[in-house]
Amino acid sequence: MRKYILLFKQRNTTSDMQAKFYSFFSKCLILLFVTLITWHCKVPIPLKNTTEVNSTDKSDVKLITRAPLTNPVKRTINETFPLRNYVFFEEGSSAIPNRYVKLNKQQALNFDLEQLNVSETKDQTGRSVKQMNVYYNILNILGYRMQQNPTTLITLVGASAGNGAALGKEYAESVKRYLVDVFGVQSARINTEGRNQPIIASEAPGGVNFLTLLRAGDRRVDIVSNSVDLLVPLQIIAVQADPLDSRVLFSAKSDKNQPLRSWNVKLTDEQGISQTYGPFTSNQESVLGNTILGNRSEAKYKVKMSGNTNEGAVISKESTLHLVRSPELKEESLRYSILFDFDASKTVATYEKFLKEVVTPRIENNSTVIIHGHTDIIGSEDYNMKLSEERALQTRNILEKSVLAASKTGVEFETTAYGMNADKAPFENNLPEERFYNRTVIIDIVPAKK
Repeated sequence: MRKYILLFKQRNTTSDMQAKFYSFFSKCLILLFVTLITWHCKVPIPLKNTTEVNSTDKSDVKLITRAPLTNPVKRTINETFPLRNYVFFEEGSSAIPNRYVKLNKQQALNFDLEQLNVSETKDQTGRSVKQMNVYYNILNILGYRMQQNPTTLITLVGASAGNGAALGKEYAESVKRYLVDVFGVQSARINTEGRNQPIIASEAPGGVNFLTLLRAGDRRVDIVSNSVDLLVPLQIIAVQADPLDSRVLFSAKSDKNQPLRSWNVKLTDEQGISQTYGPFTSNQESVLGNTILGNRSEAKYKVKMSGNTNEGAVISKESTLHLVRSPELKEESLRYSILFDFDASKTVATYEKFLKEVVTPRIENNSTVIIHGHTDIIGSEDYNMKLSEERALQTRNILEKSVLAASKTGVEFETTAYGMNADKAPFENNLPEERFYNRTVIIDIVPAKK
């Protein structure tokens, strides 16, 4: 009996071992089958607790880093600066505001346009101060040019922003008196009109938003002339620190208009020291290459761009960056600007002749054309971003076709839209003239390095 019990135990043990072997073998077969199928279909097996994926896997957002070959510390810029033909007035007063430069008769005799050519621009704020100083001499420039062109006529159209045509007429008469008394312009050459609203008004009928800012822009005198010579742009030579072509561009763009909720950039140098920029919410940002370099003349970085989709997924991309600081470049870059009235983008088409006949001939082979669009602070952030992008892209399209038609080769275009971003705005937004100058597309032509 004991012999049969032992035999039964041995057989039972053998059955258990066989069962375990069959179970193990079956699992191996299943794993091998899944592996073969996965390899054949090229479908990755997701890893648990991992939400970081490549930007093309879960989203159409493309994370891109673009850096200049060298980062100039300074660049000489020859700017064609447009003159805004408006003189703005303060509410409740028909006197020309004190921020406009007003001369006496003796100073007017010695006035010359070369006085306005300030040499140095230290930063973006410096640019604003310098260019605004040119604009604030608009009446002196007008008076000087009317002296040089004795047959020209002008009409001054004053508008009171809803306070009656009579007040608008007073604005126009104030400007006329200055030109007649100080510069000796014959009274008969200057016609004045008064209006309740300007020829091109910013305030729309029935509008309720941003009325204070809009009316400040509509309370003005428009200078209208039968001669283009009176308001032709001024040429200004300036030395700009950290020019646009020294910026490193980071973009997170979606072709399907599904932008990231937020994203940031982490730069790590060869010593392991990191810098982080962000979080950003727009689809493109830039950082000065010289800001990244600090006190160094050259450095290499690992770049990690990462962001969050609206669904909560994290996307990222890693790349490398090599920055080299260069001294002030001898090549002079050119700058042109297009100005817009409030909420207007179609005006680009009216500049087509200017872009084709003035700007395009100045674009040399192998040069870089940097186009950036801006708006003022009136309106929503999203709307202004789209508006500035539309203006910049329309300008680029005209120039690209014109450059191609002119058989120019090797020309690269860079387009950036900043919208109402105050940090990137050419000017402040405190005064109506600053807001008008911020409604712009700026075109920088950087020549090829020789």
